[in-house]
Formats: sequence, structure tokens, C-alpha cells
Amino acid sequence: MHLCERCESNKAKVSLQMEETSMYLCTHCYNDLMAEELEIDLEPLPETFSMKDYKGVNRTFCVDRRIHPNGIFLEAEENIEFGYKFAVHGELDSNQQELLNKLIEKARKGTGEQQVETRVFPSGQAYHAMISDQLTGLIEYDETSDGTPLVILDGQPFTWEEVGKMLMTYEGFQIKLNLYDPTDDIE
Repeated sequence: MHLCERCESNKAKVSLQMEETSMYLCTHCYNDLMAEELEIDLEPLPETFSMKDYKGVNRTFCVDRRIHPNGIFLEAEENIEFGYKFAVHGELDSNQQELLNKLIEKARKGTGEQQVETRVFPSGQAYHAMISDQLTGLIEYDETSDGTPLVILDGQPFTWEEVGKMLMTYEGFQIKLNLYDPTDDIE
């Protein structure tokens, strides 16, 4: 683990390559450097926000802002392993508070609807089932598998095998799989 070479206190998350040198920077120092270079003002934004999900469970998200030459990216990642994660993108001159509001609304929509429920066979064995005919989630690396991902649905991880079992109730149906950038809106 590297410490930020600029503030020397935060964990470095960015490796900045400049000609023949490189710097390890924390997100805050990277954003300050990029804002200065791109001549934009960094508006103050909260570091976290919380909301209740479809079950009434309080979910807390950490807000990460990244300034790049092609725009401002905001990401809200739940403060648990393999929880919800949402992202938005705006132009460099966009209103950053409005961008944050868009991120919060995206998180509210994403946490507000249940997609998977646990049901029980007559034998007493529990299983997961899709509530509607679609799933919207996030693909994550699964260090315990041999090359298959985890799929984050309803803010919890499911193995590729578990997702496959949910799909088996649709045997004989057609399937269309679309992949989206995390900042895209999915309708």
C-alpha cells in the first residue's frame, strides 16, 4: 500500500503517469491537481449519504468524486463488501450538486425495488427466485471461484451458479443480456 505522495497521509488510489515520472495520489489530491489543471472549481460535496432500501434497511454510501479531462465522475459505494454501487458522469462544467442529486436519485431507485426473493420448496429447502422477468445488478470479481463472477443483486452477492438456478425457472425462454457502463441509466 502506498501513501499519497502529495499529502503523505491518505491511502494512494491513483497512479498518475507524467512523462518519465509517476506519482501515487489519494483521490482528494488527484482531484485538486486535475481541477487546477482543467481550471474548474470543486464544489463541496458530502462524503457519505444514507437511505432506506425496499425493506426499510438503512444503507450508507461513500461518495467518491473523480475529475478527469472527459468529465466529472461520482460514485456511491455502499460501506459493506459487495453492497450496492452506483455512478454518474457529468461534463466538466456541470453543476456538481445537481450531479450528486442525480447520483442519490439513482441510488434511491436502485435500492427501492426488490428483484430477488427467498422462497421455500415443500421439502423445506430455501431457494432464490426472480420476482420479475429481469435482473439489474453489478458484476464483481469472485476470488473464490475459478473464473466466474459474482453478481450483486439487491445489494448482496450471488454466485454465477445461484443466478443460473434462478434462470432455470425460465427454461425454454429466450434471453437477452445487455451490459451497461456504471454511469449509464438503465430503463
